[in-house]
Amino acid sequence: MGKDRLIAAVRAAQNGHEFAYRVLIKHLRGAMFDVHRRKISSRITADDWYADGLGILFRCVKKFDTKHPRAKFSTYFMTALTNHATDLVRSYYTAKADFEKQMISDSNDLAGTMIDCGTDTYNPEQIYMLREMLAKTAVAQTPEFRQAVLQLLGMAQPDQVVSSRRFEQMQYRLKKAIQQAVSS
Repeated sequence: MGKDRLIAAVRAAQNGHEFAYRVLIKHLRGAMFDVHRRKISSRITADDWYADGLGILFRCVKKFDTKHPRAKFSTYFMTALTNHATDLVRSYYTAKADFEKQMISDSNDLAGTMIDCGTDTYNPEQIYMLREMLAKTAVAQTPEFRQAVLQLLGMAQPDQVVSSRRFEQMQYRLKKAIQQAVSS
């Protein structure tokens, strides 16, 4: 292992010197944005990732063993950043899988089912496929369906909110249309 030029700054930060964090951030900011670009730029904004990266930096400084380091601090920090990015991607896919299971399930108890999800607005291919699928669905041509979708997306005006029962019916029809499109 070569000489770690950040070890003095890490020791200073562990001893409570705030200026040491500025030095560490100056040297590691590029690494933060490199991981963002390579791993999760389509999932999280650069500003949010930078905030997460600063939190990870504080934890890494706190936990890093400066007396007997097994790696350079920059390597330790990069590993922590990469692991956090991987965890974020995994949680996205887990949430996405849970949503798909909920939409395709055959349960008849729709009274308590509320959809709490977002779209992947950074993926134009997914948005295009959803638009195409909805355009080919016969039920999507009705004004009630349009209102139900606007309500699902949280974009309905207060005077345009569909009744609870009607909303459940449109939600059920949307699930069936998506199930048909997936199975064919």
